[in-house]
Amino acid sequence: MPTGGSSLLGRIRDPEHTGERRCWPCTVANVAIAAVLSGLSALVAVELAAVVAVVSLVAIALRGYLVPGTPRLTQQYLPERVLRAFGNAPGYTDPDDFEVVQRVEHYRQNAVDADAFLADEGIVAETDDGRELTEAFAAALGERLTARPADADLTGPLANVFGTDAEDVTVERDPHPAVTVGHRVREWPSWSALRVDVAAHEALAEWTERWADLPLEQRVEMLETVRAHRTVCPACGGPVERASDVQTSCCGVHEVLAVACTDCEERLAELNPRTHAGTIVS
Repeated sequence: MPTGGSSLLGRIRDPEHTGERRCWPCTVANVAIAAVLSGLSALVAVELAAVVAVVSLVAIALRGYLVPGTPRLTQQYLPERVLRAFGNAPGYTDPDDFEVVQRVEHYRQNAVDADAFLADEGIVAETDDGRELTEAFAAALGERLTARPADADLTGPLANVFGTDAEDVTVERDPHPAVTVGHRVREWPSWSALRVDVAAHEALAEWTERWADLPLEQRVEMLETVRAHRTVCPACGGPVERASDVQTSCCGVHEVLAVACTDCEERLAELNPRTHAGTIVS
């Protein structure tokens, strides 16, 4: 959000997406869009093209982007190799950062085989229809979900999930739930999906002492796996099914394996079909 200032430019400028926090893939994409818009305007009048170019570049300079939502769209849809080239891949931080080195080392030392962990701890089991949550864990997760109101503030519980203070967590719900922890933004496909992850973390923390020993990023990945195996919608109680879907954005088109309620269409997960098609079976 723009911060206040003594000048008009100070009020317009968005410090979250400019200066040291500028997203360069976003900037490049938006400058290209501005060039296209200017070119189209030139077909009408050269003067109009000049105005469009100046306004677009000023907006990009002050706001960080021209198209609303670009920072999230770019990080979600641009190939990871492109983001990494700009130092903006998910989870990317300067490798010289000592804390990052510590986290990487902690991951290497404590990471486990996720499928084996979920099976050994009685969380997921093989059935005739594929892999599903065990009845016992599904019940424990359901109890956690119903114990908290659907519209409850999740700032505190999310701080517990990510092992930080509530002051370091910001939750936004529009257009999709986005949680900022420190300087990193994480997104969920729906509020129900976020609720399930929080409840699953709490249930898993009680279910097994091994949960707390796992690296944070692996716990986050497992929460998505647990969420994708739910068969009942937390929003309306309807059945949850999995189907291929195509998503489009300004940066391209890609296929996802959507896990969603067939009644209210609440989406619980959007998975990469190349990595999940063989493990998520309904």
